[in-house]
Amino acid sequence: MEKSRILIIGGTGHIGKHIVTASVRLGHPTVVLTRDSAPSDPAKAQLIKSFADSGAALIKVPVIISILYVLLCTIFSFPVC
Repeated sequence: MEKSRILIIGGTGHIGKHIVTASVRLGHPTVVLTRDSAPSDPAKAQLIKSFADSGAALIKVPVIISILYVLLCTIFSFPVC
């Protein structure tokens, strides 16, 4: 059976890191969206490295996109936020 492709936004968060680990462990092709600023936090940098080492693909997003996302969620109360 073909495994589902999984995209995880917020993979370095409290719950997200467990979701990434479980997804990779179950053999799903897993992609994690991360901010470019994450390496400034050594703990998050190590976590991101562990994701890559375990086989997850990483997509680094500029910080400005993250800021715009938060602003849009705050201003318009998007249900996906």
